Amino acid sequence: MNYYLGADIGTTAIKVALFDNCGNKILHHAQEYDLLKPSAQRVEQIPHVYWDTFKACVKTVMSESGVDKECVKAFAMDSSAETIVFLDEQMQPLDNFYVWMDNRAEEEAVEINNYFSAKEIVTATGQTPIDPVYPATKILWFRKNKPELFKKIRMMFMCDDYILWHMSGKKASHGSSWCTSYLWNITSKDWWPEMLDYLQISPDQLPQIYECGTFVANILPDIADELGLPHGLRLIMGGQDQSSGAIGVGNVTPGIFSESTGGALMVCTTTDKPVFDENGCVPCNYSDMEDVYMIQAGAKGGILMRWLRDTLCKEEMALEEQGGKNAYDLMDELASATPAGAEGLFLMPFFGGAGNPHRDIYGRGVLYGLSLGHTKGHIIRAFMEALACNITKIIEYTEKLTGVKVTQVRSLGGGSLSPLWCQIKADVLNRQVVTMKNTQDAACLGAAIIAGYGAGEWPSIQEAASKFARIDKVYDPNPDHRDVYDQLLKKYDLFIEATHGYTEEFSKITAE
Repeated sequence: MNYYLGADIGTTAIKVALFDNCGNKILHHAQEYDLLKPSAQRVEQIPHVYWDTFKACVKTVMSESGVDKECVKAFAMDSSAETIVFLDEQMQPLDNFYVWMDNRAEEEAVEINNYFSAKEIVTATGQTPIDPVYPATKILWFRKNKPELFKKIRMMFMCDDYILWHMSGKKASHGSSWCTSYLWNITSKDWWPEMLDYLQISPDQLPQIYECGTFVANILPDIADELGLPHGLRLIMGGQDQSSGAIGVGNVTPGIFSESTGGALMVCTTTDKPVFDENGCVPCNYSDMEDVYMIQAGAKGGILMRWLRDTLCKEEMALEEQGGKNAYDLMDELASATPAGAEGLFLMPFFGGAGNPHRDIYGRGVLYGLSLGHTKGHIIRAFMEALACNITKIIEYTEKLTGVKVTQVRSLGGGSLSPLWCQIKADVLNRQVVTMKNTQDAACLGAAIIAGYGAGEWPSIQEAASKFARIDKVYDPNPDHRDVYDQLLKKYDLFIEATHGYTEEFSKITAE
């Protein structure tokens, strides 16, 4: 029996899992970390936190799995894209990682959009007009605000690039992450020279791009010893977390949709050619499979539920710490006791900017409709319903763009752990929502499939993914909730329409 190790480097946690060559999970281990938030607009992470957390997870899996390390044949990982760090000549970080949700570069996003037309951007990168989430804006911000450090940049890495470098000494990455940097041309599969010139950087400051599933290097012997891995372990180029998660639930052919509510909320479907949105509302990314593309639209997701937990649900967190139920389960209980529609309370989930398909870098979260009769349970349910509304709008827009009708959505990520939330999604989407047997390990399984493919275990990523994907639970829409959720979706649209053109002014007034 051969075994493959997959890792998911997430926004707020790292998960590592070991699978056999039949797609069965042997063991997984996850470890969370807190993000640094120096200000309302800034979100960072200390570089060594990624490496230290990753090492702890791998050590735990290898020591507790009972598997002979010599039977572990290959490793691959995925990570959240857009989280970037700048390194000097000695490969030491010049600052913390700037996490994808960091919004410090609002002015730089406006500047780039004024310089490059929406058509130039979409033709080169497949992306929508840029907002502060994306690395090109952070690079420009760094150049303008830390010019002396900017001169010292010798390499730029995403999270997984940084870990791979520690494991192999290779400065390597993949197009499925760098396609959303606005530095990489999705058609030519090379760096976009016009953007690099504008940012005043060069290709030698960027990693070498490999196709996902490509052998990169053998693990460094001292790192193998430290992590309990075999000498000669094959390190295979992994991918981007949402694309790997889609692989893990069998979303590998056109017509299948997956929804992931982890730190981010993403809706994905594959295409066999680039599909460019001339309206600039939904991006087209390069996937973890060679010459396969992915409509991958998203917004802030589970990070909002974590904010809600940490900010308003201290009591539930305390009960968990005392040995009680998980705080999120307690939040579910409160929300489940609340009627569909939260009795008129609804949330616009645009914390630090609206995502797809209603892009607005000045959008902010709004809880509307509060009355003295509303409780914590109403607020929790309003958060869940709001994110379901966002998924609905993404799917409806993607249907129009691709011409493919969606009848079933495969759910993965932390949000799929909640039966209540899955049912709310099915009710709001008015589409069947299913979770998979491997839902919680989908991204790690996707990475492990990529590792096995790169090691020659399977003839294609698609074949292995389709073979291992098995439906677990099915959530059909509740027709009794149709009217209330139609009204909620109408409120969602009306609020966007009512604030259109004013959010920038609101933002400036608040700043002053």
